[in-house]
Amino acid sequence: NAISDINSEDIESISVLKGPNAAALYGSRSAAGVILIKTKTGKNQKGLGVTVNSNTSFSNLLVLPSYQNSFGQGSNGRFSYVDGKGGGVNDGVDESWGPKLDGSLIPQFYSKGEPVPFIAHPNNVRDFFNTGYTFNNGIALAGSDEKYDFRFSYNNLKQTGVIPNSDQGKNSFSLNTTYRVTPKLTLHAIANYVRDDAANLPGSGGKRSTSTMLQFTWFGRQVDISRLKNYINEDGKTFNWNNSYYSNPYFVAYENTVGQRRDRIIGSAELTYKIVDGLTANLRTGNDYYTDRRKIKIAYGTNGTPFGSYEEDAYTVSENNTEARLEFNKKISNHFSLDVLGGGNIRTSSFEENDQVAPKLAVNGLYTLSNSRDPLISSNYFSKRKIYSLFGSAQIGYRDYAYLNLTTRNDWSSTLPALNLSYFYPSVNGSLILTQAFDIKSNTLSLAKLRGGWSKVGKDGDPYLLINTYNFTAPFNGNPQQSASSTNLKPDLKPETTTSSEAGVEVGLFNNTVRLDVSVYNTNSIDQILRMDVSPSTGYSKKLINGGKINNKGLEAQLGVTLFKNKQFSWDVDLNYAKNHSEVVELDKEGNLQSYVLGSDRTVQVLAAVGQPYGTLFGNAYSRNEAGQILVNSNGTPIINPSKQYLGKFTPDWLGGINNSFNYKGVNFSFLVDVRAGGSVYSNTNRTGTYTGVLASTLPGRDAAHGGLSYYYPGNQTSGKAVQLTNGATAPNGEKVYDDGNIFPGVTADGKANATVLPAQQYYKGFTNVDEQFIYDASYVKLREVKLGYTLPSKWIKNIGFQGATVSIV
Repeated sequence: NAISDINSEDIESISVLKGPNAAALYGSRSAAGVILIKTKTGKNQKGLGVTVNSNTSFSNLLVLPSYQNSFGQGSNGRFSYVDGKGGGVNDGVDESWGPKLDGSLIPQFYSKGEPVPFIAHPNNVRDFFNTGYTFNNGIALAGSDEKYDFRFSYNNLKQTGVIPNSDQGKNSFSLNTTYRVTPKLTLHAIANYVRDDAANLPGSGGKRSTSTMLQFTWFGRQVDISRLKNYINEDGKTFNWNNSYYSNPYFVAYENTVGQRRDRIIGSAELTYKIVDGLTANLRTGNDYYTDRRKIKIAYGTNGTPFGSYEEDAYTVSENNTEARLEFNKKISNHFSLDVLGGGNIRTSSFEENDQVAPKLAVNGLYTLSNSRDPLISSNYFSKRKIYSLFGSAQIGYRDYAYLNLTTRNDWSSTLPALNLSYFYPSVNGSLILTQAFDIKSNTLSLAKLRGGWSKVGKDGDPYLLINTYNFTAPFNGNPQQSASSTNLKPDLKPETTTSSEAGVEVGLFNNTVRLDVSVYNTNSIDQILRMDVSPSTGYSKKLINGGKINNKGLEAQLGVTLFKNKQFSWDVDLNYAKNHSEVVELDKEGNLQSYVLGSDRTVQVLAAVGQPYGTLFGNAYSRNEAGQILVNSNGTPIINPSKQYLGKFTPDWLGGINNSFNYKGVNFSFLVDVRAGGSVYSNTNRTGTYTGVLASTLPGRDAAHGGLSYYYPGNQTSGKAVQLTNGATAPNGEKVYDDGNIFPGVTADGKANATVLPAQQYYKGFTNVDEQFIYDASYVKLREVKLGYTLPSKWIKNIGFQGATVSIV
């Protein structure tokens, strides 16, 4: 993510402005809140300050699915390797429904036709991955005097991933400087340059040509992955355990690379002029500009892409903000203070993407766009947006305990039509410090503060959503072709609007050793810009509308307690809690649209559905009778409900955490526990692993034709040891387990208990299209971070010119 381009060692503080109430002045992008990052300066630095930072971290896999190690590659208990393409017995099959892994002699991918022991390799997936490392080193120089201050930093990061041959490097330079030209005129400038350079980034999970992760949900349990490391045969050809669907995972990692280089410049210049006492003028312009170049190489011999391919993608992203402000800050009487701000902003942004693909290489190993057997496939996109803004705020303070803050902003956006391009949004906030207002001086009550506010924020749409156009497609017989867009655009598009109300209280007790902050809020978002499905007979597949009203209301609480504190030892505990309830109130004014697809995976959809929480899971479910029992067909397989059902929501019921921090004579120890309660997750990994027979949960009923015992792995596939079951026993999930298959726990249409024993392969594949089966509780309690640090005593280091030094293990 591009925000990672900011060097963490340059950050002085991060502030979270929650919701539109706190962020109305920051424009339409503030509807969901603002994160303010303040970078370090050289202000008040005595002499030349030098800061050195060095971090080293190591990464490896924590959790993998629980794989079964009793049956290997094949189908219906049979397997023998010839060419991995179906020339042998089920050797083109990439599933693990094959023979028992009992050491029987069977030809395999490496044995050149000779029968060798057919045995399990329990760690064949884990052994593919490495221990990754990250080296992060930086130095900063800072100084100041009466006329200027500066801070310059350089940081270098080198990282290797857990996937073989994956890495990235980053070099970043930062300069933050202030020069006081005259007593009234100050110049402030910031410049950042970052280069991210990666020879190979791990590919996405769904792409077989550049990723191994999908392959490992089908991986034969008998495969010895160490035999795949040298992926070139004596004849110069690649080989793999299966040649019907996949390439060798090491071949993918080392030959099919995804390179990226991003060069980014972030800078600003600011002039501040003190007109009179309390009144200043400010002019600032800043730019964030980066180019992103990606090169995707697919080698000759890649399964599915035998001639390989080569792709170059080029992105150019730019945003400029130019802003002028007048600020007045003065105490206007003994009781009243006034802080007024007014100004304007021009924001210009552009995005450009150019892609070129050589779909087939003419010569093996030469990765250039000119080395193509077929015509290049080209695409490009360019967009530009400009927003003019006027804004203002006024804060009136009374006796330093009562404050009223008003803000106003108006935007004019180029992405909206002339009639709707202007949108106005105000806010009002107030706070009252009760302990000062009523002169409460108590050892018990240190602070009591009330606050509340209301705001409205507008938001424009993406560029080019107003006028239907024709797109150019590949020429036919030398004649250019054009086609209509798939989405019917909206010439009278309106801006989205979010209104929010918030109230809160802050309390400090016992000289602030107990600190409590509680907020409640209610937010409504309306006129959201949606693409709704329409009948193809209209000539379009989607239609752009202003619709949707989503309500969010919730509670946020933070509690800090200093349990013990003296000159040598302190113990602080911080807790937080957040609960949000969302509801999709409507999607269109007429009520014709009842659900809107936010995303999907196979047959599972994530919806915004009327009357449901935002982010509802929707998919295939079991058919059930009135008693809630699952119905089965005459062949013993479960019946899928013809109508998709709501299967839960991905948003949690509540979030929380607790952090303990201990300090003793320069030693700091802390640990953070993170909690998520409620919500659901759909696992396509578990669904696929059940279909392919690689997971331990597919063992019950499989020892049938091969002799041996049945085992059942209870609950989550990553949990527990195997439980031995006798023939015909009932497993904890209600299914009957036999040596020759399983009986699905359900009833027939006439209410009789299902009695059909299904062979294991048929049994497990019989419910893999039921999404309900693979919905899981998303709750967790995690030990998120443990940190031990030591600050060296100043008497140890002052003689070598150090002001401070700290070492930590995290």
